Parts: sequence; structure tokens; C-alpha cells
Amino acid sequence: MEENRMLKIDLEELIAAMEDARREYNEYFLDRKTGEVVAVPEELLRAAQYEDWEERKQDLPEWEHALAKVVEEIVLGEDPRWIHIPSIPTHEVYQLMVEFAESVEDRHLGELLEVALDGPGAFRRFKDVLARYPDQLDRWYAFKRSYFEREIADWLESLGIAWEAKP
Repeated sequence: MEENRMLKIDLEELIAAMEDARREYNEYFLDRKTGEVVAVPEELLRAAQYEDWEERKQDLPEWEHALAKVVEEIVLGEDPRWIHIPSIPTHEVYQLMVEFAESVEDRHLGELLEVALDGPGAFRRFKDVLARYPDQLDRWYAFKRSYFEREIADWLESLGIAWEAKP
């Protein structure tokens, strides 16, 4: 990458990749040349590691051929162009929801959120409660986005990548 070049990154895409808790289906990579976020099916990453990759590649649907090239650069060439995007653990997002619930000034809503956060299904219940309070739902999304922006900034800084959000 050119020195002093600002990498333009779509924050929404990067946040979605970091927040995806279903990593058994896709892994996400950041292209350090373009700032693009690419979702790569886990099965394609595994397939590229087999000796018969060239044969397997021929059986891929046409739309996956460009992705196969990316997979080769990642798996076979270990191209430093592609950076694996870490996921934010579910427990950290849960803790963020707890912090948000504690910050709510409306005692009734705070109690509803506290109950929603207890036990399995907490993520869905939390959002269901907030759906009845549009202003607080907007505040939650801003609260969460701020957290992810800090995480992204720290992560990219640790990699020595100068970046800016795409407008």
C-alpha cells in the first residue's frame, strides 16, 4: 500500500462483519488496497486447502470464480493484502447491552430491559423492548455504533492502517 494513503472503508459493512456471530458460514476479510469487505464462505476456504483445488474450482458456479481468486490469494498465497476481520464476541455485545440498559433514565424502560436481558433469547427480547421506544432504539444504535467505531479504530491502528470512513 502506498505510504500516507488513506484507506476508505465502508463502516456499515465492517461493523456488520465484526458483529456477525454466525462465523461457521462466512469469514470476512478486509482488502488493504481497496478497503472492501469480502465475505468468504467457510466451505470455500476449506476447499482451497485440498490438493484437488484446481478441479474443485472448475465445479464452482460462474459467480464464485472471482471469489475463488480471492480465496487463492488468502489461503494459497497468504497475500498480506487480505486481513482477516475479527468478530466481536457475543458476550461483549451483551455487556454493551447491559451498559446501555444501565444508562437509560426512564426507570420503567430500564427495568424492562433488565428483564429482557435475563436468560436465553436476550438479544431478541432486548430489541423487541426497544422497538416500542423509537427514541431509545435510535439511541441504542448510536451507542452500539460508537462502540464498534472505537473497536475498528483500535484494530486498524494496531495494524498501522491509516483510514477514513467512506461518505
